[in-house]
Amino acid sequence: MKKKRIFQAFWVVFFLFIGLAGALYLLHTKPKLKKRRFRPHPPLVKIIKVFPQSYQIKIEGFGTVYPLRTGQIVPEVSGKVVYVSPRLLVGGHFKRGEILLKIDPRDYEAALALAEAELEEARQQLAQLEAEAQAAKTEWYKILKQQTPPSPLVLKVPQLAAARARVSAAEAKVKKAALDLSRTEIKAPFDSMVVEVNVETGQYVSAGMVLGKIYDTSAVEVRIPLETKFLPWLDIPGLNASGSGSKALVFVRLEEEKKWIGRIVRAGAEADEKTRLLDLFVRVENPFQRPFPLLPGFFARVELLGKRFSQIFVLPRRALHLEDGRWIVWVVEDDRLKNREVEVLYFAKEEILVRKGLKPGDNVVLSRLNGPFPGMRVRIAP
Repeated sequence: MKKKRIFQAFWVVFFLFIGLAGALYLLHTKPKLKKRRFRPHPPLVKIIKVFPQSYQIKIEGFGTVYPLRTGQIVPEVSGKVVYVSPRLLVGGHFKRGEILLKIDPRDYEAALALAEAELEEARQQLAQLEAEAQAAKTEWYKILKQQTPPSPLVLKVPQLAAARARVSAAEAKVKKAALDLSRTEIKAPFDSMVVEVNVETGQYVSAGMVLGKIYDTSAVEVRIPLETKFLPWLDIPGLNASGSGSKALVFVRLEEEKKWIGRIVRAGAEADEKTRLLDLFVRVENPFQRPFPLLPGFFARVELLGKRFSQIFVLPRRALHLEDGRWIVWVVEDDRLKNREVEVLYFAKEEILVRKGLKPGDNVVLSRLNGPFPGMRVRIAP
């Protein structure tokens, strides 16, 4: 048993010696690697080559479409409705001056005839008194041969004044009767669309009763709440411009986005105390002269076309950086970075307008870099 253990230990030591010898041989015979100096790899950057150009500021807003004017169908005389236009329905169109409905005119025709008869009678009485006054004057001078002027009573001055007053009253009564007769026909005051109707043929209506509602179709307006910081870039009549306002493009999405052309016509009377937004009103003329009209109640997206600038640099917003309270951009010259302090004229939604700090042909860096510094070597992406 003892010999067996000695034999096993011998072989263990033998194999350990063989393994150690092989390892030493491999260590001494391995190829030596050449040492190389590490060279940093310049980062790859995207650039945009900039040149001065012309640019018009566009400000986006959203608002609701409203009619320019609304009105109510209200009779000024009472009576039975004898005619209602077949187009006097919700959504019906009328041109200015077209008849909406008629009230029975017979009572008013009779009143006009009576007033005209009273006027004729008053005129005859006045003519008779004038003739009597002239006869009294002739008699006073020629027959009685009086030298002093006759008294007002002899010349019927009070009676003539009363007769003339009756004629004036009768003329006014005729005008009032004719006006009431004309009011039995209710006409559209402007090109309009019917919103609401509350009248039928045969119905008795009273003066002042609301029979329906209409709105003006010659134009509509879009009310756009806008931040006050955008106001200086727009022409707003009555606020910062005396002429016409800035042009605007009105978009409404249906199956596809429809476009109308409008113009800023005025601003609201005051800014909202909570949001500090001021309403601008964009007017679109003749919104119904298209296959699909711009209807009140639509929600619209509006592009306000503001001031136009020339010789201005337009950059993506990601090219701008804030460093120690200064706006800077990185440019590449001879494969090295340089920072340029710039004067930003305007911040658009995705762009900025730079007025000073850049030169034509500058390679402005668009990529985000970790720890950039002036003189840093970079590679320009193809």
